[in-house]
Amino acid sequence: MPSTEELKQTAANLLHSKGLHLVSFHVIQLLWAGYGYICRIQAIPTTSLSLTTRKNKPISLILKHITPPPTGGTLTESHTRKLLSYQVEQYFYATLAPLMPPDIPVASCISCNDTTTGRNTMLLLTDLKETYPVPGELHAELSSPQVYAALDWLADFHAFWWGRVSDFDRESLCRPPLEHLRQHSGDRDLRCENVWLNGGYTYFATRRDEFRDLLQDETSEWAEALSAAPAIGYPSVAELVARILAPSKDRHTVSPYETLIHGDVKSENLFTTTNGTTAAFYDFQYVGLGLGVTDLAKLFTCSVPPAMLVVDRHEGRMSEGEEKLLRYYLERLLRRSGKKYEWVVFVRHWETAVVDWLRFQASWGFWGNTDWLEGRARAILRDGGWRGWLVDEAI
Repeated sequence: MPSTEELKQTAANLLHSKGLHLVSFHVIQLLWAGYGYICRIQAIPTTSLSLTTRKNKPISLILKHITPPPTGGTLTESHTRKLLSYQVEQYFYATLAPLMPPDIPVASCISCNDTTTGRNTMLLLTDLKETYPVPGELHAELSSPQVYAALDWLADFHAFWWGRVSDFDRESLCRPPLEHLRQHSGDRDLRCENVWLNGGYTYFATRRDEFRDLLQDETSEWAEALSAAPAIGYPSVAELVARILAPSKDRHTVSPYETLIHGDVKSENLFTTTNGTTAAFYDFQYVGLGLGVTDLAKLFTCSVPPAMLVVDRHEGRMSEGEEKLLRYYLERLLRRSGKKYEWVVFVRHWETAVVDWLRFQASWGFWGNTDWLEGRARAILRDGGWRGWLVDEAI
């Protein structure tokens, strides 16, 4: 990985190409698994004032510098996923983000180098913290105003793309990592200039190894619950849930609700205003097609205070708090999109997303509102109505 001085010089060179002069530079954090750095930069214009409103007033920018570690020539599923994810993120910021209205705030792309390898790439963005100064924290609960701000942003984002994803060329969307490798056998470029066909990074098609490990765990109640078939002659619950949530233009009962999902919704991927009433999300490495409820399942588990999701520990039914948050999101989604999404259909999709998120956490490791998540999943899996619906929808 490059030294701090090398990073600083790289940043200075990039800024110079954009008519900016480097004033200050510091590394904020390392990217996951040592794949690079995130840096905050202060700069002033050299020959242009197009990026600032006051002469010589420094502007704050974020540099995401990707320098993946060497692999020894072996492209694993995990490594391929990460390489592709940075290309997906660059595509989103450079191509899709500019199409969005300003009331769905995201960072603006200043520079996005056109890479064909996913290695040593750079993404220069405006600094959201300038307008949204309160960062979400790692594995932290959001305040009540912040929860509703996050729901506002998600509803608006999902509503905007809901009516537009049907125009996407699905053949060009980024496939799951191993499928992408098979399609590009011998091609070291691993190029993908689009979003993921299936948004998020936890979906079943890419987590079969973890699920197989779960099935060998005799101490876990979820091994049997998720591997069992809902009816004789049918695949497992986990398989059927995955079929419903996987984007498909051919399944007319689910595909009309598909939109773009953020794919990694959690407290540490957002900033809010000081009063917490407006949020802006970042980190779009796993943006892609999906049902909006999959974003909600992770948000509710990882970042919503348990007091807002009070659940009957014996029954695990939907609580008033959970329903209040879901209805708030749905009402805003419908208002912004002008589309229809019946509550009963929305709830079935929501329940399915909860079970799928439970499957990932049970396979990978629990964190967040574990009691709420497990209680809700138990109740859903026991619900004969949901199990019958699951079979009807997935087959």
